[in-house]
Amino acid sequence: MNILSILGRPGAGKGTQVKLLQEKIGFIPINTGQMLRERAKQNDVLGVKLARILENGLLVPTPVVFSLWMPIMEHAYESESRGVIFDGNPRKFYEAKMLEEVFDMYELSHFRACYIDITEEVAKNRLRERGRTDDTAREIESRLSWFRTEVEPVIKHYEEKGALLRVDGNRSILEVHDDIMQGLQDFLQHDSH
Repeated sequence: MNILSILGRPGAGKGTQVKLLQEKIGFIPINTGQMLRERAKQNDVLGVKLARILENGLLVPTPVVFSLWMPIMEHAYESESRGVIFDGNPRKFYEAKMLEEVFDMYELSHFRACYIDITEEVAKNRLRERGRTDDTAREIESRLSWFRTEVEPVIKHYEEKGALLRVDGNRSILEVHDDIMQGLQDFLQHDSH
């Protein structure tokens, strides 16, 4: 089974590329934000706590995130899916290390991270243009700061392991997608568990 992670600054177009890749290669998507929002709708202790965390823009503890990821990974593994694709995760160095432990447990060695590289200025412009309510100037700067502090070490880690594909994201959606497909060509040839 293949494991692909799409990483990038806020506004890099990760979700768009995940959707395009899912349609083209059939990997099962893992969209943590969407999963957390869905889980927060359940009227139990965890759902209520998650709703409060999400309302206040706080970080969900990694073990909770993993509790949502694991059933999807288990299903993908048992159903002999071609793979899973993480939309924007892992977002912390220790999440990357924990995922590697999970991959080891399942004897999964076919992993690749794709970093859609955009400048901070492009990120700010794209976020302002899309006009979401959580894209205030202060929130944008906070998210970019978070990326520098938490996600960049993950990218460096994957680069050092030789598991990173870096793509110039300062171009059109289709140009970025073509570069990703070209860069992942050898990776996508792998179909075994």
